[in-house]
Amino acid sequence: MNSKAKFISRKEALKRLGTIGMTIPFTQSFFSVASAMNVKDENEPIGKSKNKQPNILWITTEGVPISVLSCYGSKFMPTPNIDRIAKEGMLFTNSFVNNALCAPSRATLLTGKYNHLNGMLTNPGETTNGQTRSFFDPKQQTFAKILQKAGYKTGMVGKWHLVSEPGKPSNPGEAGFDYFVFKEGAGGPYYNAKGYFQNPLLGSKEIQEREYPGYITDNFTDLAINGMKKLGEPFCMAVQFFNDHRPFDPPHKYEHIFDDVRFPEPGTFWDDYKTRSAAAREARMRIADMKDFHPPEDLTERQRQQWNYQQLMRHFLATLKSQDDNVGRILDFLDKNGLADNTIVVFTGDHGFFLGEHGWFDKRFMYEEALRVPWMIRYPGMIKPGSKSNAQVASIDNAPTILDLCSLPIPDDMQGKSLVPVFKEQNPEGWPTSLYYHYYEFAPPHWVLPHYGIRTERYKLISYYTINEWELFDMLKDPDEMDNLLLMEGMKITPGYEDVVKDLVEKLKDIRSKYKDETGEPVKFWPINTYN
Repeated sequence: MNSKAKFISRKEALKRLGTIGMTIPFTQSFFSVASAMNVKDENEPIGKSKNKQPNILWITTEGVPISVLSCYGSKFMPTPNIDRIAKEGMLFTNSFVNNALCAPSRATLLTGKYNHLNGMLTNPGETTNGQTRSFFDPKQQTFAKILQKAGYKTGMVGKWHLVSEPGKPSNPGEAGFDYFVFKEGAGGPYYNAKGYFQNPLLGSKEIQEREYPGYITDNFTDLAINGMKKLGEPFCMAVQFFNDHRPFDPPHKYEHIFDDVRFPEPGTFWDDYKTRSAAAREARMRIADMKDFHPPEDLTERQRQQWNYQQLMRHFLATLKSQDDNVGRILDFLDKNGLADNTIVVFTGDHGFFLGEHGWFDKRFMYEEALRVPWMIRYPGMIKPGSKSNAQVASIDNAPTILDLCSLPIPDDMQGKSLVPVFKEQNPEGWPTSLYYHYYEFAPPHWVLPHYGIRTERYKLISYYTINEWELFDMLKDPDEMDNLLLMEGMKITPGYEDVVKDLVEKLKDIRSKYKDETGEPVKFWPINTYN
């Protein structure tokens, strides 16, 4: 991508983007993958759905914050295909993860349990120079296994990222998937034909390495469409996108679409972390330090931060456009094959992402940009098109919701709740308003300190328990989370917030007990001249 840019308006940027489809040739990757797997044309009908059990299409995006999706009000670029799910279903405006990291979040979405129970506390050691040892036992209960027992055929394509021992992926076949194709690793390069792993036959637990030339997002869409044809009805297909993730490589056709755009820097871009904990000051996530885009060597640190930010946004959005295109392809497949009316479409993410906020890239922290994820569900006949809900949603709710939508019992040991009551009533009585979060991975390359916390409708309390430092934010008065109300690293409370802190500390203890989390340090708060 070209680093030279001129300033243009957002309106002009959107206008240019809208013409791309008329000027770019159709991707060739479908034909290469289809040829390798003897796939029929995705436009070829497979028959009208007559099955009373609904199909499930579960799409998990990789590191896409709500700030870049037009259905959430973003003006960066249109995302018409993702928006379509929201327009034809329900969009959730208060949707969160329980651990803003790839593998742990995906494990929670699959099991309906926090990471201290499903085992995947951190990313695999392959991403941390061997510093982490978290494992996912594929024999544990997943919602996919429950669907199988109810007569569903299940499939998974895309990012898996779960391991059962060092260097060994957990077997998706043992985790409940009849059909699976995944790519090794956490991210790109995205044009590498090697490193795909697949079972040779429906229902087989054997893993064979395959090669698929072309762009990874196009390939996985091809494989998902082929998988749905193979599975038959009722099916559950999990499409787990890889991008947007480092190295943020867009498809060749979109490499230069934002070269002339100068993106505005977010309001917290020059954050100095003055009131925050050591965790914020010491984390290695600063855009100024990114080497991904090979910044010129003669730039000052300030210039490098600005230069890297523009490159990050150009790559990130071009990659996202490919993802939006492929969501459209999958939805079109459902339409053309008479499947749309009887298919539940769930769209969510594994975590949000910092795009310059607080001067950062990546995720991990319990701050809003990493904590919030897109969430929307379409189910014709049950969910009113174009509806919105501000009910709190979390990663642990994904599995119970899918089971409930399929009229299947929810196991007692799943810690989430079904969202079905929200479809019938915007704010069901007794609906949770507090979120519990726990992040564990203190390892390279980002070295973010472990922390847990509680988020209510107005306040957020975070404990960096390994160093006994705290942060408190009043999100009504400080939505950007710049003003930590716990001074002296948590030793002193800003006057007027004493009762708030007392209440939140007790709620944090209670919610850890509720979710049976005994990992990390016990809640210990020792401010000057106050209770404990």
